[in-house]
Amino acid sequence: MLYIYTIVYCLLIAPALSLLPDDDSSCYHRCFHQHAEACPPPGSLCRCRQLPNCKRAAVCCDVNKFTLTEGLGCGNISSDGLVEALHIRNATLDVLNITHPVWRRLRFMTITDGQIKQVVGEFAKHTIVSCLNLSSNGIQKFEPRSLVNLFNLSYLDLSNNNLTDVPRFKMEGAVTLDISQNPSMLCSSVKDILSRPEISFNNENSTTCSSAKTFQWFNSTEFLAISQLKLLHELEKNCFGKCTCEPYRLDMVMGKSPTFAVEVNCSGVKFENKLTSLPTPLPPRTVLLDISNNNITSLKELSDPSYQYLTYLYADNNQISSIQPLEGTAFMNNFESLSLRNNNIKTIETYLLSNIKFYRTAEPRHIKLGLNKLHCDCQTAMEFKVWLLTKIHRVPDYNEIVCENINAKVVELDQTKLCQGDQDWTDYIYYIITAEVLLLVGLIAKVSYDYWVFKTAGYLPWPASKMPKLPCDWLCE
Repeated sequence: MLYIYTIVYCLLIAPALSLLPDDDSSCYHRCFHQHAEACPPPGSLCRCRQLPNCKRAAVCCDVNKFTLTEGLGCGNISSDGLVEALHIRNATLDVLNITHPVWRRLRFMTITDGQIKQVVGEFAKHTIVSCLNLSSNGIQKFEPRSLVNLFNLSYLDLSNNNLTDVPRFKMEGAVTLDISQNPSMLCSSVKDILSRPEISFNNENSTTCSSAKTFQWFNSTEFLAISQLKLLHELEKNCFGKCTCEPYRLDMVMGKSPTFAVEVNCSGVKFENKLTSLPTPLPPRTVLLDISNNNITSLKELSDPSYQYLTYLYADNNQISSIQPLEGTAFMNNFESLSLRNNNIKTIETYLLSNIKFYRTAEPRHIKLGLNKLHCDCQTAMEFKVWLLTKIHRVPDYNEIVCENINAKVVELDQTKLCQGDQDWTDYIYYIITAEVLLLVGLIAKVSYDYWVFKTAGYLPWPASKMPKLPCDWLCE
């Protein structure tokens, strides 16, 4: 039995053991990284050395442009491929030139805790680097094609630098990216990365970007977390139909994370098949909706709960026939701008407009109703015209609201012409009532005068003396 075990060991187990690396497995995790204790002694003339406990690995420390070149030579770190993992600590370089032939044969390349302003050059084609760690160096800029040839790249660590943009790297394949602690990183650059679903982020919770200069999203320098930026990306990707959904502004409340308000553009200029109704549901916190140039006939969808934050509605050039659906909606309490130009509105419910508190919001409210042809009558002249004249500064296009049945602008309507029949009848009633009151007053005065004459002179004046006696006269006698 022992003989059989010996044969099995010699034929199977021993060869397998001989293939196992003799280095410390702790050397390689995701990337090759060594602590300061692994550096050459402070007095060593050669600032690079290969590590005895890590197979085909080396470390360089406290180098500049010249001592790095010397260290690679005296440390026997060359382009022959014998060293596949290299960690350079505390390098002080104005520029890091990555065209060096040594880098081409590395699988793990780590340069950390240094002072490097810029990365120049371009990794050579067929460079096999799979993990590149350039964190904590203060790097401000990469040349455009520096990393594009790293086709084996699976992990890229650019954290703790001063980058404003994510440098270009391989266009296909999964890559784990760490860009945390880059205070000047612009969201516009990070947003481009989010369009690649195979890219994942390391240290996502501590990764933020500056909202300044990002597609004119926000006029601020507030920082957005990657989670918020992902929401923006999902917002654009899952927008209603052919509409476009974009952030409109950044809302900041003390003690809370910034949130963004949304703008939805469904203008029919871009559509072959125009909308016939308002889009529902709207994305969360939508404050602006543009549905101009469509075939929408009603505003009834404004009562949908997803419209609760809406404050700007632009619905010009549609077929909307009434503003009645606005009544009782949250929009009427919150809106700052409502534009219904060039629709099919024939009647304006003045009572609805009269309930608007124009100074309730932070910004002055405005309503546009121009190019609608109303059916003008006495009510239009007496109610809507009067309202319009008192709110001219809130209705910028008041001069373009015209009548359908007569050739006139609403603000120029003449009440005496439109309300002529009703006004004359009312005047006659007033005249009759006035005459009756006067006659009653005269009659009372005459009776009082006759009574006074009768009591003082003993006779009745004319015509009371000529009137026949009535059955009730005995009451007076």
